[in-house]
Amino acid sequence: MQRYIKACMLVGMLSLFSCGEDFLEIEPQQSLSISSAITDLNSLNAAVLGVYNNLVSDENTYRWDLLLVPDLRSDNVYISSKNAGRFLAFDEYRLIAQSGRPAGQWVEGYQTIVNASNVINNVASATILSSEEAEAENRVGEMYAVRALSYWNLVRNYARPYSADGGASAGVPFNNAGTNGEIITPARETVAAVYQQIISDLEAAIGLMTLEQNGRFSKAGAQALLAKVYIYMEEWTLAEQLATEVINSGRYALYTDANAWLNSWGANIGDEDIFTLINTPTDNGGVNSIGGIYDQDGYGDVLATEDLFNIYAATDIRRSVMNRGDRLDGEKDALFPEGKYPNGETGQDYYKIIRLADIYLIRAEARAELGNDAGARADLDAIAGRVDEGYVLSSASGQDLIDAIILERRKEFAFEGDRIYDLTRRQLSWTKYRTFEAFTVNWDNDQVYNPIPQIELDVNPNMIQNSGY
Repeated sequence: MQRYIKACMLVGMLSLFSCGEDFLEIEPQQSLSISSAITDLNSLNAAVLGVYNNLVSDENTYRWDLLLVPDLRSDNVYISSKNAGRFLAFDEYRLIAQSGRPAGQWVEGYQTIVNASNVINNVASATILSSEEAEAENRVGEMYAVRALSYWNLVRNYARPYSADGGASAGVPFNNAGTNGEIITPARETVAAVYQQIISDLEAAIGLMTLEQNGRFSKAGAQALLAKVYIYMEEWTLAEQLATEVINSGRYALYTDANAWLNSWGANIGDEDIFTLINTPTDNGGVNSIGGIYDQDGYGDVLATEDLFNIYAATDIRRSVMNRGDRLDGEKDALFPEGKYPNGETGQDYYKIIRLADIYLIRAEARAELGNDAGARADLDAIAGRVDEGYVLSSASGQDLIDAIILERRKEFAFEGDRIYDLTRRQLSWTKYRTFEAFTVNWDNDQVYNPIPQIELDVNPNMIQNSGY
């Protein structure tokens, strides 16, 4: 028996988004026709690998922006007074519709969506042997998961949180058709509709994937991401159920001691890593990467705040990912957040997108919201106790317990691109620190959300801008 799977094109056969065209329109530029771009499992695998490459090699995705900006907008890091001008608009809360980095995030997010959709939508013309069927289905499932992740990154960065109004706010447009040669001008869907799209894609991914491979989405990875999506929607029961399923799968294990946690960073995949993006020598951006912007031998422009440093106990090994020193021609006794990216300016560190610690803290938060304080404390203690030899078991309950879990999330995921989303979905305020000033920011501050790029507004009459821009 043969199974037929088709994808429209190999990634890398896409034109760049030009200033005179819709950001959501991509057309093939090679002579190879779309219908013949994938003919068998090998070419399908090549297309899928290219989609992953979008996530790793594009500087406005995980190479830089998605791991840095959520911390920079929050109370975790700031731009040094001695800097090369990168990311200042985020640090100073002065984005405009013409800002380049939000436009890059928009373009590269939709490029990944279009490329993944090309695989998903065309599953009939490539000849797949029966012995290859499971692998081919798995690859398609991975593309559903990657598309879900891309939509989720877009809706978190360009729209108000689901919890603000049950998802009634303007979200982001859909473009699930892939490359079809048509100019499209889609309107923004609601945040709720985007979340339903994400859920649908992740459920499809879970149903298709049976294999595991380092650097790729797996069934457990899709389940873990869906659990996190449910937390943002405040669907506590569903989040707790999915988190428990991932924890009980036996595929991952918490580190047994603090040094194991510390040694897990760099170019490796550890026991807690559920979905990690691998940097190859051709993928990595060298100094133009998350490691390069933190490394004092690279740009070194981004420093950790004293406020972040002070939330850790002296016995907490996570404090050691920040090194004190004097920045050349800059701040004295500054905090250099280099430890989670030990390869620094080489850009060779892997990007840990979903870790088991996240799943424990997701379950802890869900359990606390559901009134299961004992279960929530057990999960919180499991995460904090593995990295802090002086940790005292929690006795908190109610709102104090929820606050402790959110604080633990800040401790555990600092410098991983997570902090701002916890603040906004929880509708909190925080102090934004800079070298010579500090000011209070509320979750509904317009500058916490990217503007819709002006170039998109210019070509799409159905697009509306976010407030404040």
